[in-house]
Amino acid sequence: MTDEPIKTTERRDERNIARLGIISIQSRVNDEVRTWTAEFEIDGRPYRVECAAPYGRPHGIDTDIILAAQTLFVRNGCPEHDWLHTTAYELRGAAGLPDNGRTYGRLRDSLKRLWSTGFLVGEGWHDPVRGRRVWSSDTLRYIERIRYHEMDSELEQLPGLDPSATLSIKLGEQLAQSIRERHVQVLDGRLLVQLEQPPARALYRLLEAHRVDFSGERRMTLEVTLVDWRLACGIQTERPELVRRALAPAHDELRSIGYLADVVITGRGTAQTIRYHFAEAGAPDPALVDLLIGAGVGRTAAASLVGDHGDRVEIAVAFVRHRQREGGVKNPAGLVVDFLRNDGKYVLPEHLGTARPSVTAVRAVEALQRAEELADQETLRERSRVAALSPSQQYDEVRPSLRLLLKPLGKDLMEVFEERCRTGVLLALDERDQAAAAMADLRIQEHLDALRKRLQQPA
Repeated sequence: MTDEPIKTTERRDERNIARLGIISIQSRVNDEVRTWTAEFEIDGRPYRVECAAPYGRPHGIDTDIILAAQTLFVRNGCPEHDWLHTTAYELRGAAGLPDNGRTYGRLRDSLKRLWSTGFLVGEGWHDPVRGRRVWSSDTLRYIERIRYHEMDSELEQLPGLDPSATLSIKLGEQLAQSIRERHVQVLDGRLLVQLEQPPARALYRLLEAHRVDFSGERRMTLEVTLVDWRLACGIQTERPELVRRALAPAHDELRSIGYLADVVITGRGTAQTIRYHFAEAGAPDPALVDLLIGAGVGRTAAASLVGDHGDRVEIAVAFVRHRQREGGVKNPAGLVVDFLRNDGKYVLPEHLGTARPSVTAVRAVEALQRAEELADQETLRERSRVAALSPSQQYDEVRPSLRLLLKPLGKDLMEVFEERCRTGVLLALDERDQAAAAMADLRIQEHLDALRKRLQQPA
């Protein structure tokens, strides 16, 4: 993938969204499919998700990009404002993608797909603090907003993504909060860079998300039905032979690097099941081992410590890094070992793990106001374009958002709503903006009740 040195191997990933199959593992998808619903069950856990993706379903390198964004968000201390201030170059590097012009074009397309994709989760979202939460009337997103600005460009120009572009990404609220609550999986970056094709990296991420059982243990086998696994993988075809064909190259790559010991497929047609056998039974999480090695702990000792204190390794390393920034740590390896073996001995700082911003991040913050102005100008231009369309065309433009925001109205009232928008009785763009504002202000139910009354009255 790239011949650049890998500065760190851990990749952070929020486990809830990783399980939902929103990003297809396929390298190519049908871009005409902009909305879809998926209901499936993995290991006794039901999942139900409804998605709208105006720029097409996320796929291909989108897995690498969202992993990189989450990893950088964690490295920057998971700020409460949910913004990641970075550059296109840094995001590309964290994704493990080559440094060339084609990559930055693909990066921009990927960010647009991830930003535009909204989804409703009816089943499958787990809250580690309060138990499972059902998001049946709330919209979720990977990315809430994107701002980017090329430092040397004129303010009148909206630049493309190149290595020097300032890039600010605001993660979706629920995604960022779940990361702060440590409902994350730590993926092995060394393994990721060994996987040449995006489908294999995406399948590795999905397997890691689903192989963890209710108690938090990483199992050594995982059995799924082909029908459910197709939906979890985001594979668009329903034909069993084509689903197997889509999975086969990823299976081969994951076996070749030693992640999977075997893949056994039994049954016929839609009754087929897949049984994954993972390699290295009882082995400690390699990414956590690498964290300790990076702090100066020997590999053998690191493996033992992960086996005994795996749930505290990230906190321990973050604590040591904090102390190193403060100065006076002569033996970081000794401190991290003592922290792990003596739970409660050390007082954790209030902002544990918050890293000092890099030079590029500082430049990003300084340019943020200018970038906001450019983003606002682009938003106004886009709104003016849609507002100039005919009522029917306007409805088509904002239909995916309306369907997500107004879904609780029900099928019959939505048909009335669509008819009035297409005939110009209602303006679809204004209705979309009002519903979005109500959602942001936590008064969506009040808005829906008022709209319901309007629709029940004669036009």
